[in-house]
Amino acid sequence: MNENSTLQKISLEIEGMTCAACSARIEKVIGKMAGVHEIAVNLPLGRAALVLDSDSALRGRIIERIEQLGYSARKFEEGSKSQKTVVGLGAKLLISALLTLPLLWAMVRHYTMTSGIWIPDLFLQPWFQWALATPVQFVIGAPFYFNAWKALKSNSANMDVLVVLSTTCAYLYSHYMTMHMLHSGGADPHAVYFETSAMIITVVLLGKWLEASAKERSMKTIHQLRKLSPQTVTIIRSENHPETITLNNVKIGDTLLILPGEVVPADGRVMSGRSAVDESFVTGESVPAEKRQYDRLIGGSVNMDGLITMQVTTLGPNTALGKMIHLMEEAQGSKAEIGRYVDRIAAVFVPSVLVLALLTMCIWSFWLNPGDFKGALFKAIAVLVIACPCALGLATPTSILVGTSRAMESGILFKEGKYVEQLQQIDVVLLDKTGTLTHGTPRVTDIITASGQEQRLLRLLAAAEKGTEHPYAKAIVKEAIRRGLHVKDSVSSQALAGLGVAAQVDEHDILIGSKAFMKQSEISLERFAQVAEQLELEGKTVLFAALDGAPAGIIALMDTLKSSTPQAIRRLKKLSTEVVMVTGDQRRTANAIAEKAGITAVYAEMLPQDKVHLVRTLQRKGKRVAMVGDGVNDAPALAAADIGIAVGTGAEIAKEAADVNLLHSDLGGVADAIVMSRKTMRNIRQNLIFALMYNVLAIPLAFMGYMQPWVAGTAMALSSVSVVANACRLQSASWRN
Repeated sequence: MNENSTLQKISLEIEGMTCAACSARIEKVIGKMAGVHEIAVNLPLGRAALVLDSDSALRGRIIERIEQLGYSARKFEEGSKSQKTVVGLGAKLLISALLTLPLLWAMVRHYTMTSGIWIPDLFLQPWFQWALATPVQFVIGAPFYFNAWKALKSNSANMDVLVVLSTTCAYLYSHYMTMHMLHSGGADPHAVYFETSAMIITVVLLGKWLEASAKERSMKTIHQLRKLSPQTVTIIRSENHPETITLNNVKIGDTLLILPGEVVPADGRVMSGRSAVDESFVTGESVPAEKRQYDRLIGGSVNMDGLITMQVTTLGPNTALGKMIHLMEEAQGSKAEIGRYVDRIAAVFVPSVLVLALLTMCIWSFWLNPGDFKGALFKAIAVLVIACPCALGLATPTSILVGTSRAMESGILFKEGKYVEQLQQIDVVLLDKTGTLTHGTPRVTDIITASGQEQRLLRLLAAAEKGTEHPYAKAIVKEAIRRGLHVKDSVSSQALAGLGVAAQVDEHDILIGSKAFMKQSEISLERFAQVAEQLELEGKTVLFAALDGAPAGIIALMDTLKSSTPQAIRRLKKLSTEVVMVTGDQRRTANAIAEKAGITAVYAEMLPQDKVHLVRTLQRKGKRVAMVGDGVNDAPALAAADIGIAVGTGAEIAKEAADVNLLHSDLGGVADAIVMSRKTMRNIRQNLIFALMYNVLAIPLAFMGYMQPWVAGTAMALSSVSVVANACRLQSASWRN
């Protein structure tokens, strides 16, 4: 690819996939096309996520190629047809079951132990069974034939091929025997096996219906998120004249009126008024947040009691709500590595099954029981049916689908499904202090100066820090305003990451920052060393100030520990993870906070590059590292770690760099995410055991003739049902350890 070319991400909706062999086939063929860099096909969602060259014609060629493989494809549009799919499958299943039940009733005459059960004479008539089985085979079962034909045309084989082969063999054999009996005048119910073909189609439909139902339940969260945005809004034009327009006509910079009880339609900021706003869908906090002028508003939150106006800053997919939906869909549409491994197995599974069934028929026909073609045929049919890899293909993506949906409800967003697998392997959790362990909103507690001019020093420092986004800077400015001081704008100001701020105010050169910053600037700290040490022992952060190259004083700030932090640390330790605090703060302050939190391993006075170096060092030792942070200075470490976790109150750049986003500020979400990851992976392994257990136990029984085809069909369906039902357990799982 040309270095100057750009890439695009697209999503396609694919219909006609029935098993893992289908998705693996599409990935293999489309992945080889020129211009396609990545493709991940999600079977339960019926969707493909692709990374392509920015070629306007490429998407059309991909869709055309997918259709040549025997599937239908189109650009994915918001909205879902899953409810319609569930209803349609449910109706087909009901009709198929009603037509099959008389055949099953008649089937009991095949076995000695149940031969005494009363059966209506009509049900025993071969022509009546033929009349019931035909619509099941060719009307309700028509999609199987259609999909099997498309698969064979593309030189591939999928589950539909197995279903069609097995049911058609049973149906045609029974049809032949029925015609023969009608011609000869006999009626032997033992000679026909219409219940086999009808039962297989019915139980396969049952598995598909259960799968679609599980998908529908898991997608409800996304549907609910989409419904949070209102359809119409009240915009304020010139002369404060309100006007109702649709949300689609709103532009960035527009001023909107939000009445009590109304939903905030987009991200923005308060321009006038005060109100309590319910942001629980994002933050997880049940207590409404007080909003005043210039405070941030999140689209989808609810204005509780006051009338406010807002200026729109973000619309559509770039809003917090839009990003949540996007991350949720990407997480469910991507694959864990274990899923790709299963797909590689499934890709060769169907052809192997066909060969195995053919061998079964040949061995019984020509060697074990020569001349008994009927017995050999039905043994081969049983092998075909029991070996269908439906459950194998559902094992991983269904658990990922349900697990990430359940995590979303708990305020945990995985950017991709693979991070669910990676998080459960974490050995070390690195935690930033400010905003992660603590509230991130410190306040000024002490101002110490050499000359006793506290007000003057605070005014100069506030001017130097004005416009800086760091929580300490905001606290200093806030304290100056609280004391009624006039805070000027600095002539020049430069923030040095991890060190401090250098500025010019009233023709004075101001430095404010850490001890390392002062030493780097050759400022003596001896005069304030003792009082600074005492303040740090109290758990306060001490910033040193210099005026025109001379030490001018110190200012102490206190950022209190979140009440939930100690419990969250205990939970992380119970998960057998090593918990380490990394912070740019002074060592004494860091140790004091760590002691209150219950953390023993502390790295203090760490610059952004130091945090990255620590991550790399631990990784070289064979550790799998998770980094948890919220600030711009945490972004490099978040990106470098095996798993980056950003807390909800953090900076946008931190959220972009992270692999997992917590929608709230509670550190307990990290433990929840790890527990969820481990439970989901355990669930996947259980699913794989269920899927393989049926095949390993049943294929030999089918080969030896101990399993009738209808029993094999039931066992195959039960394997899929077991997988889907087991995955659905995650929906009610508790993440508390």
